[in-house]
Amino acid sequence: MRKIEDKKELVKLCSFMVMGDGGVYKSTGSKEYSFAMNMIVKNEDYVLLCKDILENITSCKISPVQKEGNRQLQLRLSSKGHPFFTTLRDRIYIDKYKSIDKHALKLLDYEALSFLYMSDGSLTFNKGIYPTVTLNLKRLSYGDLFILKKALKEKLDLEWNINKDGKYFYLRLRQKDILKFMENIKPYITPSFMYKILDEMPSDNKEVVK
Repeated sequence: MRKIEDKKELVKLCSFMVMGDGGVYKSTGSKEYSFAMNMIVKNEDYVLLCKDILENITSCKISPVQKEGNRQLQLRLSSKGHPFFTTLRDRIYIDKYKSIDKHALKLLDYEALSFLYMSDGSLTFNKGIYPTVTLNLKRLSYGDLFILKKALKEKLDLEWNINKDGKYFYLRLRQKDILKFMENIKPYITPSFMYKILDEMPSDNKEVVK
């Protein structure tokens, strides 16, 4: 288990785990909320990373998820109920809408951002050459994304644009910030998500990133 004695550090990491693929839910008959997250088996290293952090709060277990149709086999990470997760629920959720934890944004760093990138980020190439980095947090409102965009600029000096896809919005990183982003976030990316890391810009792309 990764020992975390700084409570602010624990709040930061767990908040961004919840804002990513995780969630906090109340089981029937339970007084407190608990953490839960499903992830495909090939990303087990990410599941184990989250488990190591969460066990600073309470015990957790990993169990296989019943496979349905052609869906890939998944693992479910779940914790026992705890007041810590009830507090996160109050900060992040508005009824059933999962927004952002404005308190945790004050603690934003690259390790925190790595949870959003591994869960909801993507690296794609336009015409097979030009890289594009996005945070596909399409459940968030335009207002929530604006708050996140502002924090990313203030804390990490990363400029993101809010783009629209149908009725949803997402964040796209400015081209000139891509290598800085990759260099700083890489140490926190688990091996199974290293396909989202770019070590250098394609030579044909140099004019684009000036």
